[in-house]
Order: sequence, then structure tokens, then C-alpha cells
Amino acid sequence: MLNQLVALLADLYTPLQVIVLLWLGWRLFDGSDSRQQLKQISGFLLLSILISYSLMFANNYWQWWPRLALDYSTHTAVAFSLQLAIHRVLPKQRLISWLAYLVYLWLMWFLNYHSVMDMLTTMLSVGLLLQLSAICKVGKAATK
Repeated sequence: MLNQLVALLADLYTPLQVIVLLWLGWRLFDGSDSRQQLKQISGFLLLSILISYSLMFANNYWQWWPRLALDYSTHTAVAFSLQLAIHRVLPKQRLISWLAYLVYLWLMWFLNYHSVMDMLTTMLSVGLLLQLSAICKVGKAATK
């Protein structure tokens, strides 16, 4: 019974993140001053989701994680992407949002969905590619 409740909480986490982001996006879009911020966050979110799923497809083809006896966690990658977007939109609520994300990771570990190394390597990979894309964007803007 407890495992079913915990599994339900883990399954609801990502949809709740999406609902929060949609609500925040609606609030941002309501004010014309914030449209640029909404565009930036939407672009960031699309890029991070694209990276998450691109890594999944690449891992399925080249088997990077299984070679290390690990498992790429698409759930962790998508939740991490959503968490980073929430982190940008709600600066005053960062502590609460990151604690919720850490609880989600703990639930995934508790339910034996993924190991700590699965989740850490997934977040590190997504985070590094996002950072690389930000560096490339800054470099491109500097050359104009």
C-alpha cells in the first residue's frame, strides 16, 4: 500500500511541474513587460527537453549508460529540465522547488526505479549540454 502511494506521488511529480510552468507562463504572458522573459524560458525549456530526449535516443543507439552498468533516466532528465525552468521563473521559491525535486529523486531511488548514479549521470549530462549551448549562444552573440 505504501509503495503504491509513493509510486503515485512519483508519477504525479512531472505533470505537476508542467501545470506549475503553464500557470506561470500564463501569468507572465498576461503582462506585456514579461513577454521577453516568457520567450527566453520557453526557448530554454524546449532546448532542455530536446536535449533530454536526444540523449535518450543516442543512449538507446550507442548504449553509453549500459556500458557503465547504469541506466539513462529520461524521467530524471525531463524533471530536471522542468526544475531548471521553474528555478528561473520562481527565484524566491527556489529552496522549496529544489527540495521537492530532491524528494522526487529520493522517491525514484526508494522505488528502485533508478540508482543514485543513474540520476546523477543523467543530470550531469543534461546540465553540461545545456551549459555548452549557453556558451555557444553567448559566443555567437559576441561575434555579431
